[in-house]
Amino acid sequence: MHAVTPRVPLGILRGRRLEPDTVNSPNHRAEVRADPLPTIGAHPPLVAIVGAHGGAATSTLARWWAPAVDCSQCWPGSPETTQRVVVSARLCLPGLIACAERLREWHAGLAPDGVEVVGVVLSAARPGRVPGSVRRYRAVIEDLTEVVWEIGWHDELVERELTELAEFFPFDPAPSRRRHVTEAVPADVHSAGSELVDVLTHLMKSPRDQQDSEI
Repeated sequence: MHAVTPRVPLGILRGRRLEPDTVNSPNHRAEVRADPLPTIGAHPPLVAIVGAHGGAATSTLARWWAPAVDCSQCWPGSPETTQRVVVSARLCLPGLIACAERLREWHAGLAPDGVEVVGVVLSAARPGRVPGSVRRYRAVIEDLTEVVWEIGWHDELVERELTELAEFFPFDPAPSRRRHVTEAVPADVHSAGSELVDVLTHLMKSPRDQQDSEI
């Protein structure tokens, strides 16, 4: 599996939110983290990884992507740190259903003010082929967000601590060959991280900067 490129040009990403009254409200609402997000590295985080359910790989993704921070299953509610969000879920039917719930919650205007969902990352639930029923339900997620990334199954993770994993930083070159997860992030993690940084960089530009870059 590999990262999926954005389905719309970056220049119109700001117009992606649906009208609240066109979206069915979710049966369950996520909790809200009121405190500012922690700064783990040298710089404040650029994006929060919000799990659609337990076991959604939020801690692994936040470790892999240095600009990200693990927000567990909570919306980031403090305007003092980033409220840009990537929703994380497992690529299985329960994971996709939970992911759709979180996306509908945001579209319905039920997430905290300031929260902005920039995409979804789906991590493999098992090695091997994805069942057809799961692939079909994935289309529901594509209808609710403009960018979906997929991360494949990596066997090494079952025997490594989070602190052992390599990290991706913006502008890191792609790994030249297959390497251990302690030496470099997997190729699909690097690809998705690079695309995520591109999206975040675009969204942080001023409207005038965006117009100039699109001329």
